[in-house]
Amino acid sequence: MRAKLLEITLAMLLLVGGLPAGHAEVAERPSPSGGVLSLLPPPQVSDHSIVIAGRTLNYQAKAGTLSLLSGKGDVTAEIFHVAYTLRPEPSREPDPRRPITFVFNGGPGAASAYLHLGALGPRVMATAADGSFLPPPQRLLDNPNTWLDMTDLVFVDPVGTGYSREAPGTEARSFWGVNQDAAAMGAFIRLYLAQAGRTASPVFLAGESYGGFRAALLAKTLQDDIGISPRGIVLISPALEFTLVRPDEFQPLHWALELPSLAAVRLRSESVTGPELQERLADVERYALGDYLAALASGLEQGGRLASPRVAEITGLPLELVKRNFARIPTSLFAKEFARARGNVLSVYDGTIETADIAPESPRPSGPDPVLDRSVPALTSAFVSYIREELKFRTDLSYRLLNREISGNWDYGTSPTRQGYAGVMDDLQ
Repeated sequence: MRAKLLEITLAMLLLVGGLPAGHAEVAERPSPSGGVLSLLPPPQVSDHSIVIAGRTLNYQAKAGTLSLLSGKGDVTAEIFHVAYTLRPEPSREPDPRRPITFVFNGGPGAASAYLHLGALGPRVMATAADGSFLPPPQRLLDNPNTWLDMTDLVFVDPVGTGYSREAPGTEARSFWGVNQDAAAMGAFIRLYLAQAGRTASPVFLAGESYGGFRAALLAKTLQDDIGISPRGIVLISPALEFTLVRPDEFQPLHWALELPSLAAVRLRSESVTGPELQERLADVERYALGDYLAALASGLEQGGRLASPRVAEITGLPLELVKRNFARIPTSLFAKEFARARGNVLSVYDGTIETADIAPESPRPSGPDPVLDRSVPALTSAFVSYIREELKFRTDLSYRLLNREISGNWDYGTSPTRQGYAGVMDDLQ
């Protein structure tokens, strides 16, 4: 996980209620049974400590699964999670007034290990000085930037990710959708609070990328359908309106919001930093939301003619390439073309990272992404070792850090009566 994730800081009642139809109730059991669920052990509890700013924090870790139940009482899935609870004195119960934060990664299809071992948990994966991944075996260190000194933490893996699995006879895709996911995660939170004796604790939600979308929708689901009022939501690089995320030639705001990021990559490649970087990016932002947006709104060809010279100047791409794309530069195209002269391609997740282009004739990046795809084996091995050796949760089930089948089959809730892509800005009002 990139070192910059470690700089993220925390921005920041339970009533019994009904849930949406489907996976409505949840319950804990000593050990799951039935098919692949039989490979899951009962929850494992262990005690640990960490020193933060000269202060020793004692905490309890609990790794395990909770059962989602259908309206008929049948188990439909097991939800894997790792919970960290501050315990100043092991013999005393947790302070019910202490905040508790439920943490989700994105995808959809990603397990929470990215935020768990890359940013927020009490243990973090070691990286090189520049944030790149080290060769195996992976090492874990105490995390001086963990949120545990401010809030208890519960890292949650949705069905099909991590060790979370659907029950035999249940279709995994019944969980893979905007509303289905919110109902399942809401049910999990309701039960976790009840079983942990934390129904009076202030509840926070934290999510990255699609996890931010999930957290925003989940806040509404918890209030409207379950009777839990979250005290706050922490959004980490969230995807809130997919109209602004999905490239569309006739959605000019997408391109206007993306252009400053491309400019930042170009400026960083030229070693522009500090106040100069901020000043030049501010200038690009003014252009992007002013003349550039107006040009794109004038039409495909007209907008391309008006904006291409300035966009080429901002991005460092050849003018003819920008013209052919009507001054609308997809991230994948920029990643492919920006370092072409060096025979390299950029990561679409971090434009400061590049690797050799193994298919220079391809119009888009081919091969593994130097950030995302390199993270999977490194983080998977680190997490599996951690969960087995330090938290004592041992299973022969495979750990799914990134399940691409989920993102390819996700139900975003489109229908003949609903126009456009999914969005949650209205849910945040």
